[in-house]
This record gives sequence, structure tokens and C-alpha cells, in this order.
Amino acid sequence: MDFIRRACLFTKSKIGRTILLIVAFSAILIFVLSGLIINSAAYVSIDNAKKSAGATVSLSVNMQNVIKEAQSSATSSSSSSSSSSATATEGKRFNIDLPTIDESTAQKIAKLDGVKSASFTYQASASASSGIEKVSTSSSSSSSSTGTQAAGGFGGREGGMGGASQEDFTISGTNDLAANTTFTSSYKMSSGRAIKASDEGTNNVVIESTLASQNSLKVGSTFVIKDSNSKTYTMTVVGIYTTTSSSTENSIQYMNTMYTALSVANAIKGTTGKVSNATYSMENPAQADTFVKAANKLVNDSNFQVSKNDQAYQNVKSSLNNVASFARNIVLIVAIAGAIILALIVMLMVRERRFEIGVLMSLGESKIKIIGQFFFELFMVMIVSVGIASAAGNVVGNVVGQQLLKQETTQTTTITNAGAPGENGTRTQGQRPSGNAGGFVRRAGGAFGFGQSSSEAKALEKLNIKTSATEILLLVAIAILITLIAVGLASIGILRLNPKQVLTN
Repeated sequence: MDFIRRACLFTKSKIGRTILLIVAFSAILIFVLSGLIINSAAYVSIDNAKKSAGATVSLSVNMQNVIKEAQSSATSSSSSSSSSSATATEGKRFNIDLPTIDESTAQKIAKLDGVKSASFTYQASASASSGIEKVSTSSSSSSSSTGTQAAGGFGGREGGMGGASQEDFTISGTNDLAANTTFTSSYKMSSGRAIKASDEGTNNVVIESTLASQNSLKVGSTFVIKDSNSKTYTMTVVGIYTTTSSSTENSIQYMNTMYTALSVANAIKGTTGKVSNATYSMENPAQADTFVKAANKLVNDSNFQVSKNDQAYQNVKSSLNNVASFARNIVLIVAIAGAIILALIVMLMVRERRFEIGVLMSLGESKIKIIGQFFFELFMVMIVSVGIASAAGNVVGNVVGQQLLKQETTQTTTITNAGAPGENGTRTQGQRPSGNAGGFVRRAGGAFGFGQSSSEAKALEKLNIKTSATEILLLVAIAILITLIAVGLASIGILRLNPKQVLTN
């Protein structure tokens, strides 16, 4: 074991060189550890995102089937009409009455195993009567389609696709506004409370802050609205909401939307106990697929479908997988580059110590022990470097990880906010509080939307960078591997040496 003693003496005598080796090795291991903990944090965030963003199931209108039936009906009507050719050439417009489902069916689904909460929605349209006026823009007088369409939305109208309506407000009935994930993802209560189950049978209402301010309304205030048959309803404000999303801050798409109990929306629409869509929050996301199968059996209506709404989770998963992949690349590249750099350093040390190596070999020291001396010298440096990397890796990993996450989030947001075609081929801009935004795809029930939800934003907000024992053990293993590779590459020159050539040159 004399080679170990020689390694210790040389390391101590060449303290300057030793410090430089420690600095170089530490820098390598810091970035290796950063990559390891970023990779681990990304997968932890993916698991957390699955528990939050991926735990909803939607009961919504099967738009493909509804549109198909409407097209079929329009074709039949036009074929029997003398003006069929004119109708066919005029944009092929047709009316769609969106189907509804009994609230009792939605309640049966809510009683299935694994449901944490359920939110039902039913939309109607109403006009101002007294004590309130709709929010409008300067251009709304010349283009009422923008304001009324934004206010009413595709899902709440009795008219046809693309047609403007004259009602002032969208009345979105719900059994539990706080459980409406579409609402909570982009909006918050600024005063008062949300609509809840106990509001059923009352005329309590939650309105938007701009609408409230314009009409000098506050919690406890009353106003009157009327339905298409001029029947009036005296509404009592119990809450005021505001947006938390920059995409809707200046949009009237949500300002003229009111939230009431399901009974109010049904009364205005002239129906009883009807629901247009529902959202179920699952206790365990793993149960979602089983729940969907069981729920579809209860629905038994081709115009409705039950589907897992995990788009937010998939978006988060994709972004974090990219971060994890980049982190793994960091580990691989830095480890290889580090091994090469250290090998070159050891090679230079070998060249400088040729005479020492020749003397040792002439005294009968085996080449394996000489190589072992170099390995142990670098091994001692490695131990110190691992300690330094363990202390600093968490800080560096946090900085690098958050920067990677920021870049990925920016890229993802840019892509998602590009939107998708809306009703008139325009991009979807913003999000309505009822889960209906821009194009009819979101309006069909909120299962297929665009933009970044708050659950996505929260999951992509920050990585939980934390060094664990697993990462430290992996770091030690990689450090030993780097040391072996570096010494192994440098040892090629030692194996070729013979004492006579070394001492005579």
C-alpha cells in the first residue's frame, strides 16, 4: 500500500496543482449534479401535475354528432324546398339547438366511485330590464355581433351557428361555481361568495366586476332582467368575480356573463332540471378511465359524451419532459467532457513525472501500482469535489432549472396562445368564464380548449429543486466513473514506458 502513501505525499506537496484539480473537478460535478436534480425535479413535477391538472372528466355535447345531425336535417329541408340551390350556395348555414341532459343523470354520474366534486352548467340568455345595462364597447353599436356573441356564446343560444343574438347577458346556471374548474382556472371572487347548491330555487347571482362597477352594483344590490318572453326576474348580487388571466382583462366576452343557480337558467330557458355540461373532479387521476366507461353507460345519449379532460396535464408533461431531457443531456455531455479534460490533465502530469515513474519502475514497482497512485491522487481530489458539488449543486441546479423551465414555459405559451380556428376562422382569443371561448370547440363543453390554464401555469411556475441522497449516490458513481476513465486514458502512456528509456533520455 506504499503507492497510497506516495499519493498522499504528492497531493500535499503540490497543493497548488491539487487546488486547481479540485476547482476543475468540482465545476464538472456541480453541473452533473445540477442535471441530476433537475431531471428528478421534473419527474416529481409531472407526478404532481397528474394529481392536479389531470383529474377532471367532462360530460359535454358530442358536437360531431350534433353537427352531423343538423347538416342532415338541413339537407333534407333544402331538398324539399324550391330554393334549395340558393340555400346551398349561401354559406350552408343551418340552425343548431344544442341538446341538454337531465340533471338527474348528471347526479347519478356524480355518485360513482372516485368523484371528489361535480359542477353542472346550463346556459340561457336574458336582456336588461331595470337597474342594469350590459358592458359594451365603442364599436358595439355598429357591430352588435361581437358584443352579443361574446356575451351569449355558442352554447347558450337557441339560434343558429354564426348568428348574432339580441340578448344582453349570458346566464350561466351552476350548482357549484367553486367546483367549476374552468371558472377557477381563470377567475376569482373579488367580493361576496360563489354560487353553491343552497342557492337552488333563489335568484341569487354572481356578476363580473366591470359590469358591477358600471352599474354601481355591489353585494346585496338587486336588478331586474327579462327572458325572451318578457318575463322578469329580480336578481340579488351575492358575489362579484374578476379575471386572473391577462388574455381576458380587456374582453367583453366574459363581462356580460352572470352565474346563477341551475333553476334560474332553466326558468329563463323554459325548461326544468336540464344540464348542458358537467365537470367531475376525481380524487385519484388513475381512476379516470374506469370512471369514463361507467359514466358513458349511464348517459346513453349519442349527443353527449364523457371524456377525460387531461389536456392540461399532457401540456405540462410535455414541457417538463423537455426540461428533463435537456437535464439528462447536460449530465451526459458534462460527464464525457469532464472525463476528457481530466484525462488530459493526468496525461500532462504523467509527462512531467516521467523520471519519477522511471525510478519507481527501476526499483521494482509494478506499473499497476504506479497507475493506482495516480488514481488515488485523483480519487482524493474527487472526494473533496463531491463535497463541494453537493453543497453548491442545489443552488446552481435551481438557477439552471428555473431558467430552463422559463424558456420552456415561454415557448409553450407562445404556441398555445397562437390559438386555433374559431367560428369564423379567426384565432381563439381569451376564455369565457363558462368555459366557452372564441371558437365553438371550447363552447361545446370546455373539454377541448386552448391557452394555458392556471393548473398548467402553477405546475410550470417553479421546479422543486432539492438534492436527495439518490442524486448524491449517482453523483459519486459518475465521479468514480469519470476518475477511472481519466486515469485509464492517461495510463496508456504509462504502460508503454520502460525504466531504461525513461532514465537514459
